Amino acid sequence: MTEICQNQKTVEFMKSTFKPGAVIVSYGMRGGGKTHAAISFCQRMMEGYYPGMPEHILLVTNVIFVRRTKNGMEQEAPHGVYMIHEMKELFPIVTDALERYGRKNTMIILLLDEAQNFLLGDMNSQGDMARAMKVFCGIIRKFNLCLWLISPAMRNLGPAFRNFLDADNDPGNVNCTMQKDNDEARKYMNRKKLERDPRSFAFVRPGYRARPQIMTVPTSSWTHDPETLPIGGYAYDHLSSADFSVGDFPFHEFVRYISGKSSFGMAKAIREFYDTLGTDAPVTPDRAKEEREKKMEIAKSFRRAGVTIETIAKAFGVHENTVKTWTKGWDSEVSQEARESGS
Repeated sequence: MTEICQNQKTVEFMKSTFKPGAVIVSYGMRGGGKTHAAISFCQRMMEGYYPGMPEHILLVTNVIFVRRTKNGMEQEAPHGVYMIHEMKELFPIVTDALERYGRKNTMIILLLDEAQNFLLGDMNSQGDMARAMKVFCGIIRKFNLCLWLISPAMRNLGPAFRNFLDADNDPGNVNCTMQKDNDEARKYMNRKKLERDPRSFAFVRPGYRARPQIMTVPTSSWTHDPETLPIGGYAYDHLSSADFSVGDFPFHEFVRYISGKSSFGMAKAIREFYDTLGTDAPVTPDRAKEEREKKMEIAKSFRRAGVTIETIAKAFGVHENTVKTWTKGWDSEVSQEARESGS
């Protein structure tokens, strides 16, 4: 078995494995360091440790983060990390990221811990969440998403979430697996005469026909024991429980609505769909357009009253770029009048 060392080989592995559309599954015994490894790699990717990856990498996760303050621990995520528990919370984050940074420079990692709780194995794989996630795996590349699932055992997941994409029989959606096996790690350490924590190794397999390779798990400030954090420091809460659900989000209706939209119009389509949520009428392009035009008129009236773009964005719960788009015509007219009056 070869080792992927912390050098250019590691960089190439990370670049080829973690990219939009990829599905990675980590599995192994409880307490073996699966979440620890995932958070460590994510933090390094986000901090630009692996050259050649997208400039802006965001982490969206159901893992709970805490921040140490003078008064104790507060539930809070580091910059670039978003804690979510329902599907509907994901896509506004994706939209803002694509609008803010651009598609070419952005990747969003959706890291879901305890995936077996909502993606059960063969006997229960037809639940609403499993059905939605099967469809979701097929479209994540549209959103510049990379999906990373964590579970104690591969068998706990349905075939779509445990079988390799390039498998000869019954292919699934998985591009790469990362196994935590402390017994095998100890054997490797004994052969190499290494004095290390066995949890500092992971066995990766980047494809159905690929041979497993052992990889060193990097260290990360976000994986420290929260009790040892300095004031202002962040860490994930390794004792908290993780959940994720579709909730009341009409996912299949959402998929139908964005189908046929170009990648350049994806952010607009997502915003149009979200504009219609909370109403009883069916989501149609005409109704989405009508709801959007109403918000545009309200935004323009706010601008006429002197309300800032930042304040309007917070009021509507949208990105500032969206407000600028809504009020573009009116702002242009005001700028023209100002220039003419000045002359």
